[in-house]
Amino acid sequence: MNVDVISGVSTGIISAILFNPLDKAIYISTTKNISIFDRHAWHNMYSGISYTIASKLITSGLYFAYIDYYSKQCNNNAEIAVITTLCCSIINPIQLVKFNSWYHGISIKTSVNNIIKNHGYKGFGIGITPLLLRDFIFNYIYLTFKKKDDHMNNILTISGALIVVSPLNVIKNMKYASNENIKSIIKNFNYKQLGITFSLLRFSLSFYFCQYLYDNTKNYLNK
Repeated sequence: MNVDVISGVSTGIISAILFNPLDKAIYISTTKNISIFDRHAWHNMYSGISYTIASKLITSGLYFAYIDYYSKQCNNNAEIAVITTLCCSIINPIQLVKFNSWYHGISIKTSVNNIIKNHGYKGFGIGITPLLLRDFIFNYIYLTFKKKDDHMNNILTISGALIVVSPLNVIKNMKYASNENIKSIIKNFNYKQLGITFSLLRFSLSFYFCQYLYDNTKNYLNK
């Protein structure tokens, strides 16, 4: 198996196990406008872990392998951003089911059944538009400004990109939670939903951690 893929798979599994509890707490706190320290945000911390692993294998694992591969094929950041965004878009149904179950405090199976009952199978496309826009903008910024082995620059780049796409992330999260229409999301918007504090810190550090883990795993396997 390709070293890039092995490194990506390892990164995805490790990051999923490490960050699932915090991901759930941040999602619940931002979508329900409650404190991240509220005990309800931390209930059943490893709920949906198998779905988290499945999505992390792509978004925090194979993502970096794809960037490595396509960066060698072309120098067009916009083109690479499109390719990686389309790659990550396949996780939309996985993320939708997981986040919907978290928001309503129901099982994955019940979440799936409710989506099919209320929206049919086309319901698994809920949230895809803000997801695509968010990922493309983030990927393009990251690819444009990241520098090899310049850790401070890369963390600042990730943080800046996350701030830029945070409104799209709010829309995606609320669509996942209850398929709320955009007008309603904007009308009921609360600044806390942007997650500029805890979620920005979490996503910046976890994304950087995944990049660091992927690079070092790859270097170790190539020795």
